[in-house]
Amino acid sequence: MNQPATIFDTLPLSADTVRNGEVTSARRRAYDGLRAGILSGDFPPGEFIEEATATKITGVSRTPVREALSRLAAEGFLVLHPRRGAMVKQISTNEVADLYDVRLMLESHAARQICREKLSVPKLLFDICDEHESISTGDHLAFADLNHRFHETVIATAGNAVLCQVFENLRANLTRVAMLSFKLGVRKAREGDMHRTLAEALAIHDEAKALAVTAEHLDTKSRVVASLTGIMQAK
Repeated sequence: MNQPATIFDTLPLSADTVRNGEVTSARRRAYDGLRAGILSGDFPPGEFIEEATATKITGVSRTPVREALSRLAAEGFLVLHPRRGAMVKQISTNEVADLYDVRLMLESHAARQICREKLSVPKLLFDICDEHESISTGDHLAFADLNHRFHETVIATAGNAVLCQVFENLRANLTRVAMLSFKLGVRKAREGDMHRTLAEALAIHDEAKALAVTAEHLDTKSRVVASLTGIMQAK
């Protein structure tokens, strides 16, 4: 009997997983699969991921699974408990609200820096906008990853290495919150349009426009927090 499909059955291999059509990294496949499972909700917050289960689902041996679990823990997706295993990290409504506030500070600072110093905006920013417009609106994981790549590029364009490191340290929680907002239906359908508008404002160093778009882009905070609070209260 055929088993029902899960996200692991259709997960595309990342670029550095495939060379000349062959899988070259079981470690990467384990990482990609487990990360996708966490972000999609196949492994919900508070649940422990058993090595045996992860090995069976991702189709790789225990060693790369252990390495993937360790990496995911280091990135903030998991919490490792001695003798108990890896638990998917829970994220509270207060943490979600704080993440929105910190992200607004970081991205507003980057926008000001780019505009005031007349920094050149890379073509990559517009390439990401094109890619965003080409994917299915139902592919939440792809949307979340593209969303992070876009904002990561904006931060990097400001040329502040410490700012980049702070943003990178928030990657796990930012991606989880983006996935949550897509699944709750509170992200704007105009997400891609807003990215392009922001890129264009930065390219011509229109600081007022860039800051306004950044603020508008993050005004989903209250709705995400309210929806998350409702979910928690219903449990």
